[in-house]
Amino acid sequence: RDLHSFPTRRSSDLVVSNGATVILKKTDFKDDEIQMQAFSKGGQSLYGPADYTNLKLFDTVIGLSGLGNFSSTELQKALAGKEVNADLSLAYTRQYLNAHSTPKDVETMFQMSYLYFTNVKKDDKQFQNLLTQLDMALKNKSLSPDAVFSDSVATTTYGHNPRFNNPQLEDIKDINYDRILQIAKERYQNAGQFTFVIAGNFDEQTIRPLIEQYIASLPATKKKAEDFKEVMTFAKGKVVNQFKVKTESPKATAREMWYAEMPYTLENNVKIDAVGQILSMIYLKTIREDESAAYSCGAAGYFSTGSKQPKAMLQAYCPMNPDKAELAVRLLHEGIQNMTKKVDADQLQKVKDFMLKQADIDAKKNSYWINTINVFKEYGLDFHTDYKKTVEALTVDSVRDFLNQLLKSGNQIEIIMTPELVKK
Repeated sequence: RDLHSFPTRRSSDLVVSNGATVILKKTDFKDDEIQMQAFSKGGQSLYGPADYTNLKLFDTVIGLSGLGNFSSTELQKALAGKEVNADLSLAYTRQYLNAHSTPKDVETMFQMSYLYFTNVKKDDKQFQNLLTQLDMALKNKSLSPDAVFSDSVATTTYGHNPRFNNPQLEDIKDINYDRILQIAKERYQNAGQFTFVIAGNFDEQTIRPLIEQYIASLPATKKKAEDFKEVMTFAKGKVVNQFKVKTESPKATAREMWYAEMPYTLENNVKIDAVGQILSMIYLKTIREDESAAYSCGAAGYFSTGSKQPKAMLQAYCPMNPDKAELAVRLLHEGIQNMTKKVDADQLQKVKDFMLKQADIDAKKNSYWINTINVFKEYGLDFHTDYKKTVEALTVDSVRDFLNQLLKSGNQIEIIMTPELVKK
C-alpha cells in the first residue's frame, strides 16, 4: 500500500538527499493556503525529571525566541505584510514543526522552517517578560477555581506523576533558557528522521526546488530515529478526587474519564467518537435541559496514542450548578450506565448523519489531509477510504458492546470540585 491509494487526490512521496521524507498533497480547497507539518518520534519522553519544567515551557520559550539574525521583534517586523508562520512543538512522544503560508509567501515558510531546525536565536528581553508574566499568573493561581481544578485534573489523571503536573510558582527557578535551546537542538538536529507533509495550493514545479534548497540541505546524521520512551502513567482502577475550594463566587465542576487499552483501528476510532457524541446528547438533555443542573455539559471519545499500548478514552466535563452538583454527578453516572444497556436508535442515527456530513466538510481541509497522511505513515492506517462505510455500519448493538468492552477495564477517574463559600 502507498499514498497513491488515497482516492480523489494523489499524493507524491519523495525521499530527499539527507534522508527526510517529503509528502506533497496538492489540493484546490483554498487558493491562498499551504500547510506543512514535519514530525518525528521521540519528544519529551526522552528527558528526565531535571527537565520537566523546561519541557512544559518549551513551546512557549521557543515561540518567543528569534530566528537567525533576527530577534523576536525584528522577526515580526520582517514578516509584516506576509501571511506566514512556523513554530516548533514538543509533544510527549513526538517532535513537530508546524507551518503555513500563502502560495506567494511559501519560500518564507521554508526559510523559517530551515532556521527553526538550525538557528533559533536567544531573545533575553522576551524571556524576562515571560518570567514576569508567569510569576504574576502563578502567584494568583490559588484564587482561580478553574486553575485549582486544572491542577487537580493533571495530578489525579496521571497518578501524581510530576512529569504531567501543571507549572507552579516554585518551578520558575528551574526554567533554563540555554537548556531549552539545547533540547531544541537535540530534537531537531537530525532532519533525516523527519517526515514533512505539505498540503495546499502549490505549484509542484515551483515547490520542488524549494524542498531541495531548504529541506534537503538540513543537517542529518546516519543515526536511526529514536523511538519514544513509555512515560504515560494514567491512574488505574477507580480513582475519585472530591474536594472543596474556597471561593467568593460559587463554582462546581465535575470531570469523568473512562479508558481501556484497545487496538487503534479505523473501526474502534469511529466507535469511540460515536460513543462520546451520544453521551454528550444524553448529558445535555438529562443534566442541562431536564434538570438545569449544569451550565453546559459534554462528552468526547478519542484515542490516546502516546503509549506503546493505545488507549480508547472517554471523557465527560460538566461545569455544574453548585446547588445541584450531587444530582449532576448522579446523572453523569446514570447516563453512561443506561447506555451500557441500551443505545437510543434515534440518537445514534443523528450522530451517524453528523459524522457523514462532517466527513465531507473535513475532506476539503488541508489540515485533515495532513493528519490523515500522518496516521497512515505512522500507523499504516487509512482513516479515509472506508471511513463513511465504517460509520454507516454502526449499529445500536455494536456501539453498546464497544462501550461495555471499554468499561470492563474498570479504569475510571473522577474529579469533583464544589465550592466552600467565603463570606465577602
